Amino acid sequence: MADNNIDIISAVRAMSDLNPDENAEAEAELLALMTDAGKARCERSIDKIVIRPRSTDLFENTAGLPEIHATQLNRDTLAAGILHHGALLVRQLYSDDLVTRLQAIAASGEDIDREDHSPLGCSPHTFFALLNIYHECGLLDALRGYLDDEPVVFAQRSKLRQHRAERDKYAAIHWHQDVNFFGRKSYAVNCWAAITPCGDDNPGLNIVPVRTDKRHGWDGDDGIAPLDYGRSLTPEELDLLRGDQPIAHPVLQPGDALLFDEMTVHQTALGRWVRPEQHVTISWFFRASGFPDWGTPLAL
Repeated sequence: MADNNIDIISAVRAMSDLNPDENAEAEAELLALMTDAGKARCERSIDKIVIRPRSTDLFENTAGLPEIHATQLNRDTLAAGILHHGALLVRQLYSDDLVTRLQAIAASGEDIDREDHSPLGCSPHTFFALLNIYHECGLLDALRGYLDDEPVVFAQRSKLRQHRAERDKYAAIHWHQDVNFFGRKSYAVNCWAAITPCGDDNPGLNIVPVRTDKRHGWDGDDGIAPLDYGRSLTPEELDLLRGDQPIAHPVLQPGDALLFDEMTVHQTALGRWVRPEQHVTISWFFRASGFPDWGTPLAL
């Protein structure tokens, strides 16, 4: 199998015609191929320098978080949003049909109380459904242009996540940057998309709509920060960083997405829970040359 997205997407679609046992076997085989190819690509790129993507600020006169419709998503709008404003809000990245597909997976309990599917952060069935959806909505095309390379997916950080009020009501992660989790700056892209409403009746993300290339709250003697990002920015540091820009509290409807990178300062919001649960999809995409020194790269 060639190391490119078209072959993988074709293989994913072909699996839909298989019976469950054959499908599970095909998923395992394809995942092994993607893992081997991803590791090989990262090893070939180990000495390459990660270069900041070229960008023009298409949202120069925009106050706060830039917002576009999915039909406007391309490498230029993606670069302008992330590299000049910290993030990009994309309305209706997932069409109604794609949202319905993901809601059905969530309702099935496919990834709730699941067995371990290492190295994936979700079940293989969910992962390949996500991959197909990223292709259909045009995200992968925009990422190829932005990264100037075929994206590599961080296996452990690609998932359909369920949040429950009874479990997650007070589980917010304070102001942080994901670079302190991944270990180095790499101009990656995270797609954080709502499958149920987020940010109004239920919590979402808060974002500082300002680009920063400095690592905040980092002590090199400690190594990679833990997943709980225990070292939060102080209110004084946050005020200095944001300047005259107000904190963005985006309200997302099903299908809306936030795209940002590892330098973006953000916070998992605390807020009221009108609904008992919510679902979001999360996937991190890297260049092979910028992939962290840990984790599993999956080639597309």
